[in-house]
Amino acid sequence: MRAALLAALLAAFTPPSSSTSSSTSPSSSTSTPPSSPLAVRPVSEAASLAREAGHGRPAVLHFWATWCDACRDEFPRIRKLLNGLPARNVGVLLVSIDRPDKLEQVKRDLRRFGVSRLPAVVLDAPDPDPVVKAMGEPAWDGTLPSTFVFDSQGRLHKSFLGRTDAASLEKAVRGVR
Repeated sequence: MRAALLAALLAAFTPPSSSTSSSTSPSSSTSTPPSSPLAVRPVSEAASLAREAGHGRPAVLHFWATWCDACRDEFPRIRKLLNGLPARNVGVLLVSIDRPDKLEQVKRDLRRFGVSRLPAVVLDAPDPDPVVKAMGEPAWDGTLPSTFVFDSQGRLHKSFLGRTDAASLEKAVRGVR
């Protein structure tokens, strides 16, 4: 299951090929597309999610699931910060560890939480061990929600295992600048 999360992250942080050419539109320079595509990624891609999400810049990977009560509780607390990070040149990838057949529910929840414009993936990871190992956080056992802050080289800088708040996440992001 953890591997599926990582694969989902990879898909979410891979920008569409047309995203770089849309900067000529006045509205596209200040806002994100109405909704980012949501893909299912294999667990084998988990280790490269942070580098893909960051594209040479700091990145935040946020692991969550539709069935996770703590995740539903946390999104309102960190939504504004997460939505603002791309404008600050920080990559964001929302990684759902739901089963691939829950793709529509994941999309609905992302809209409901107000984060559907951010890159997101469903990581197809029936076995969470590869995902846990790929994040580089020995203390992480797959607990959700979990948020990881990486530097521009894709190295883990800070981990939030369980719920976090905007102030703590902001401090971690500023620490990698």
